[in-house]
Amino acid sequence: MGDTTVTIIGVIVGFLFGLSGIATLFNMMSTVITEASTQLSQVSAASTLVLLVIAIILVIKVRILSSLIVGAIIGAVLNFILQMNGIDIVNQVFSIISQYI
Repeated sequence: MGDTTVTIIGVIVGFLFGLSGIATLFNMMSTVITEASTQLSQVSAASTLVLLVIAIILVIKVRILSSLIVGAIIGAVLNFILQMNGIDIVNQVFSIISQYI
């Protein structure tokens, strides 16, 4: 088989597994939303406010964690690209920081 055939087979298999994963996530989300709506309909207003505050805190934590992960990945890729071009940015930043300490 040629390289093109192997690439096409890989794309098709990856696409099918990706769609299966996305369908599973949507199914889990709909189950969670259904259960949450039934729970919220059975609780009082005070506990609903407490659950709302907890949900807001969790959303903020997830956003912070995801931004840290994305920042680390982007930083690693930029560092790799700069090192391929002969620029060692880590040593330069470290030497600047050590001058001020």
